[in-house]
Amino acid sequence: MKKTVRINLKTKIFALTVLPLLILGTVTMLIATDYVKDALLDEIREALQSAATATFAAYDQNSGDYILADNGDVWKGSYNISKSESIVDSIKEKSGMEVTFFYGDKRIMTSAKDKNGKRILGSPAGETVKKKVLEQGKEYFSKAVSIDGIIHYGYYMPVYQTGQEKPIGMIFVGTNKGEKDATINRIVNTIILVVLVVMLICVGAAAVFAISTTRSLKKSIRSVQLVASGDLNGNVDAKLFKRGDEIGDLSRAVVELQEEMKKSISAISTHAQEVLSASDELRDTAKETTSSMVEVENAVNSIAQSATDQAEMSGRASDHITDMGEKIQQTSEEVKLMEKNAKAMRLSEEKTADTIQKLLQSNREVQELIGEIARQTKETNESAKKINEVAQMIASIADETNLLSLNAGIEAARAGESGRGFAVVANQIQNLANQSNDSSRRIEEIIHQLMEDSDQAVATMEKVTETINTQTNHMQETEQMTGEVMHCIMESVGSMKAIEKRVSNLDGSRQAIVATMEELLDIARQNAATTQEVCATANVVNENVEQVAGSTDGLKEIADGLKASMQHFQI
Repeated sequence: MKKTVRINLKTKIFALTVLPLLILGTVTMLIATDYVKDALLDEIREALQSAATATFAAYDQNSGDYILADNGDVWKGSYNISKSESIVDSIKEKSGMEVTFFYGDKRIMTSAKDKNGKRILGSPAGETVKKKVLEQGKEYFSKAVSIDGIIHYGYYMPVYQTGQEKPIGMIFVGTNKGEKDATINRIVNTIILVVLVVMLICVGAAAVFAISTTRSLKKSIRSVQLVASGDLNGNVDAKLFKRGDEIGDLSRAVVELQEEMKKSISAISTHAQEVLSASDELRDTAKETTSSMVEVENAVNSIAQSATDQAEMSGRASDHITDMGEKIQQTSEEVKLMEKNAKAMRLSEEKTADTIQKLLQSNREVQELIGEIARQTKETNESAKKINEVAQMIASIADETNLLSLNAGIEAARAGESGRGFAVVANQIQNLANQSNDSSRRIEEIIHQLMEDSDQAVATMEKVTETINTQTNHMQETEQMTGEVMHCIMESVGSMKAIEKRVSNLDGSRQAIVATMEELLDIARQNAATTQEVCATANVVNENVEQVAGSTDGLKEIADGLKASMQHFQI
């Protein structure tokens, strides 16, 4: 695996500052070496050209043609160029340049002198000079012209005879190459030295800037790392605050971040603790509600079973009453037959006695059934009272749950975006509390109606019991009377009318008992249906309470997680 080379920020800043400077300095020195030298050489060439032009003008101002005399002197009209020492010396004195007049390719006048002080005359020009100037008629600049062993920069200018196209000679102007090169080198070296000094100063400034910047950045990074590690009490160097650049902005932003995080984390920690307490309290309440609802469900099931048994007993009692009515009708017919025919009464004496025994047995059974119905009705009243107490407790718990969910919603709203999940849970809890409250009110209404019906059933049972007691007494009296009839039938004729009347009253009581039993049967059936509805409602409430308990567990987990996250920070 290829290893990645890590370059720190200080090196990068130093490199980004110094490398362009080094490149610029190098390019500047190269330009100074080449361009300045070329410029200075051009200046030298132009100076030599100007001196050559001035020399040519000094000679050309004499009228006449160039003539070579027999003694070797060269004349320009009436002016002897071979004797023009004053001109060349004067130009040299003023310009510091050597001046030579060539006639053809030979020096006939020059300001250059040898080591002995004699003028250097008669020596020929070089082949390149002759070809460029004398043959091609061009001006020529040479960077290496040797005069008595000393190298000069030289400039050659052709001299024409009036009306001719080919040069008859040339003028040479030269300057000491060593001196000029020394001057050029001094200028170039000065430029290079200045560039190097500026580069060193810039490198030093760049190093100071890189070190200062990275040092300040490291301090700011340490502050940010402290915040990231959870320490919100770290101090930022006061010098960084005074900086007017981005590092100063970063330092101030870090301090602002610390303060804001302290406020936010303190608020979140407080809210998390409150949510945790509320979730614990709500969970305990949900557990209590679940336990109560189990008791309610058991009580309602017991009531439903009792109501069903009551309905069955009421049905059996109604059957017995109907049977008793049939027997009463039979007794009435027998009494009528006894009234018409005493003999027939004597014959039916035993049957009447048996019938009375059966009536007494039926009365005893009716009394037992009514007693059982009365007992179950009282138990129904007691169960209804328990259900009413449980329903009131559910309503109280629902109100408390509603208040807790409202507080949780308020705290979630304070938490802002972080409490959105709490708000959803609080809203769900509030809906469940409202449903529980509605269900408890319905249970109270049903229990109230059940208690009223049960009270009415108890009163009716008391009336039925009283009527059965009366009927039993009547049957006993009838039994006694039947015994007397068995001893004296003739004496019973007068009593038959009383028996007929009592049987008629008994039939009226029977009809009242039948009506009462039908009402009791309806009440029992209604109680059974009501208890089934209460049982279903209790199941719904129990499911809602279990859902509330599940929501509180999730809320507690969220609060625990939030509390654990807050422990990372030190305020």
